[in-house]
Amino acid sequence: MMLSDVDLRAVIKSGELAIEPFNDAMVRAAGVTLHLGPELLVPETGVVVDVKNGKVPEYSPVHITEDAPYTLNPGDFILGATFERVSVGASLGFFIEGRSTLARVGLTIVQTAMLVYPGHHDRAVTLELANHGPNPILLYPEMKIARAAVFRLQTEATELYDQKGKYRSQAAAGPPIFQNEFRQKG
Repeated sequence: MMLSDVDLRAVIKSGELAIEPFNDAMVRAAGVTLHLGPELLVPETGVVVDVKNGKVPEYSPVHITEDAPYTLNPGDFILGATFERVSVGASLGFFIEGRSTLARVGLTIVQTAMLVYPGHHDRAVTLELANHGPNPILLYPEMKIARAAVFRLQTEATELYDQKGKYRSQAAAGPPIFQNEFRQKG
């Protein structure tokens, strides 16, 4: 069951969902607006990504400010993270989705990794930013970037993300980690 604005305010008040910093204006009819953090990671080119052998490109960190935004050119891809740190209780999960306003100029903020699991604790949410439009897009810190559509699980999860999730030690956006990427045999 997806949570409404009334439900969202209740789970935030109870602590089942924690967003820091939080402002009530972030709550929408069926989601919570999230903002872009100031740190981006730009992948270096020229590397063949090899899932089997754990080969990933190097990433260059970029710090953006209101006076020095990042220009995301058509076809470019970078990693970013939400400005807010989020904690999700054992009975909740959420889908992070792009904003229609930004999608209309070609910006996507998640490629396929849109589920934030129960037990994600006090961390930003990584964003996979890509410009699919014909024009450069300027990215500023704290601009509205995404919406979280929160849902309640039918039963409380017993395996929480911070117990086993491979990105649990990344406080903000980080490079991919290849481990157990193939079907387990036996």
